[in-house]
Amino acid sequence: MKTKSLIALTIIIVAMLLASACGAKATEAPVVESTEPAEDTIVTMIPAKPGSPFDIKGKKVCYIIPSLANPFLNGVATSVTEQFKADGVEVLVYGADEGGLNQQFDQIENCISMKVDFMYVMAAGEIDQLLPAIEQVKAAGIPVMGVPPQKLAPFDSIMHTSQYEDGQKVARMACDFIEAVYPEAADGSVETAIIGSASSNVGMYLRDQGYLTITEICPKVKLVAHQDISGDSIPVGQAAAENVLTANPNVKVFLAQSTAHAQGIANAVKALPNVDVMKYGVFAGDMDPSMIPTVTSCQDPYKGFVAIGGTALDVATYEQIKKMLLGVEYPNIINDALEPIHCDFSTLK
Repeated sequence: MKTKSLIALTIIIVAMLLASACGAKATEAPVVESTEPAEDTIVTMIPAKPGSPFDIKGKKVCYIIPSLANPFLNGVATSVTEQFKADGVEVLVYGADEGGLNQQFDQIENCISMKVDFMYVMAAGEIDQLLPAIEQVKAAGIPVMGVPPQKLAPFDSIMHTSQYEDGQKVARMACDFIEAVYPEAADGSVETAIIGSASSNVGMYLRDQGYLTITEICPKVKLVAHQDISGDSIPVGQAAAENVLTANPNVKVFLAQSTAHAQGIANAVKALPNVDVMKYGVFAGDMDPSMIPTVTSCQDPYKGFVAIGGTALDVATYEQIKKMLLGVEYPNIINDALEPIHCDFSTLK
């Protein structure tokens, strides 16, 4: 079984390297299946420390994420920061953006030098490449929470997301939209595109593989574009969609890697001449809470996303960090709920 897992991991890594070497292009990596889980998902309660709960007023938290331009990530970070203000805890938020993992190494070193009391780290790439820095955090005696690595060690706790399941739920939403809006369409006639960052890390690769299940569950789909793009922002998503629509003007459904990409894709669709936005469906694998009214209105091309951790991920993140700062009992793994949120497709018939 270990040999099978190693082979599966090798296939993933090779596929990612090939994709990243070729820039924005169609992604044709094989679906990787494993007969045993590659993730740590079994929750263990970590006992309270002697003398807890501790006074956390005046504590400092470093909150490191891949991008401040991603509305989902930045929204959670902003909410966590605001919640901790009431506790007298300072949250220092850092985004890697174009600096990637190299910038995150610098940010982690800076946080260690500041002797912060806690570190939250979401890697801007493959988490394994960041582990030497995480080991330095541990050596400095700073508790660290990882989001979303597949393995617990060396983190004190992780928030785990099943990215493949996330992708499957997005595919299911898109298929339900197609069945509602195009009930008479022939098999293989509804042109569909996938736009994402499958080569950025294993998690996004697995989400992308979940998206590809739309070709299995939805006979009406014709997948005409599968773009692997770099950068997680609204302009990047919009530019990618404009390219897809130029080459494939009949595309009606988009599966986007992130809510930032989805918002950009929706902008590109709305810029089309004489467009009927009711006939377009854009779906994403994560969320921006501020977009819920837009998504559920059915009046925008952006019609659905998966809420990772539900609609209260910010609260769950805050509560987990607070428990660890207080020294009270906490779960070492939080398995994120995946909640699809979309408009009522029946109103589009």
